[in-house]
Amino acid sequence: MDKIDRKILARLQKDADITNAALADEVNLAPSSCLRRVQRLKREGVIKKKICILDQKKMGRTLKAIVEIDLDRHGTEPQLSFLARIKQEENITHAYSITGASDILLILTLKDMEEYEGICERLFNQERNVVRFRTSFVMGTLKD
Repeated sequence: MDKIDRKILARLQKDADITNAALADEVNLAPSSCLRRVQRLKREGVIKKKICILDQKKMGRTLKAIVEIDLDRHGTEPQLSFLARIKQEENITHAYSITGASDILLILTLKDMEEYEGICERLFNQERNVVRFRTSFVMGTLKD
């Protein structure tokens, strides 16, 4: 990966909808060369996929929560079952296995506290492998 590849990637991270012609112009390449580089970066798995980032507030999801979860057992069937349930929850936008005091960190986007309480009951309170969970609510976004 060279300097031009990094320029292409930085630009695509800002706007994946940019046309190949505009991208090529910005990185000073011929459109055909730029397209070949983008295709190679996809083939090599550097570019995994293009996604849309939704405005959660415009979708009525104005509450963001960060949940830390402590599990009882690791690498067991109950943990795998719990992780599968996390992946199915549309309100969970990010899920991480972490080191430190907790085992899992989740980012949730929610309409209101009622929706949060429903997730707590469904995912945390009824799950025997969850020893404890702690939630912090985002007051403001400093960098997204």
